[in-house]
Amino acid sequence: MLDLLREAHDQYQVEVMNQGKLYRRYADDFVFSHEFHDAIDAFSRNEHQKNFHILQSLLLERRDLVESVFSKEDVCNDDLLKMLHIFNTTIPSSKAVMLGNRTGKNRVVSFHSCMNIDDCDILVRCCNDASVFKESVTSSDLLSLFEGKRTAPLHSRNNRLVAFFFTQLSIYDLIIRNWQYVLANNKSIVSSTGVSTLAQKNLSEAVYANSNMELSSQMKMIEAAVRHVGQKYQSK
Repeated sequence: MLDLLREAHDQYQVEVMNQGKLYRRYADDFVFSHEFHDAIDAFSRNEHQKNFHILQSLLLERRDLVESVFSKEDVCNDDLLKMLHIFNTTIPSSKAVMLGNRTGKNRVVSFHSCMNIDDCDILVRCCNDASVFKESVTSSDLLSLFEGKRTAPLHSRNNRLVAFFFTQLSIYDLIIRNWQYVLANNKSIVSSTGVSTLAQKNLSEAVYANSNMELSSQMKMIEAAVRHVGQKYQSK
């Protein structure tokens, strides 16, 4: 079972975290590619069936739990065993926050952010100083964006800085890990080209580009501001 979970973690890191694949597509693909086993004896086949159905239920029904563990770049056996224990002994607090559920095509989703207007005061300064957006944004602009309540998109000046900003927010658990889907679904930000809003593919490509370059002065400014806000919540 641990081997299956470690393989599922590694595939999540590649497909969801790095390539921006939708969680539901990742989960379905992984489950369906592990359904059958080449064992002949009944004990091995039954053991595989048991592990397979545990894995299927875990990935498809407890996305909240899976993402909290699999979003870490490195996991140990204790992390996986603890996840299994929680899976066996608890139920999710709310299935409404699981984006794997069916959603209407035009349904607005949010980042499930815990941030308030004071936090946005800190973040908006770094966004404006680093020229993340073409317009000078306000704290209210950011707060409405995080809550999924904006009626008009912001305009990216630099797509890689936009991607870096939201990546940092997700690293400090200030927004959900599937932020690329939220931005694309809500058509929140117009690309730096001005042609259309940023799609999930655009954001994924920008994240990948950032992973292969040294931090610029603007990125360092963004990272410092997000860390300042993130540490406030970690201390609580």
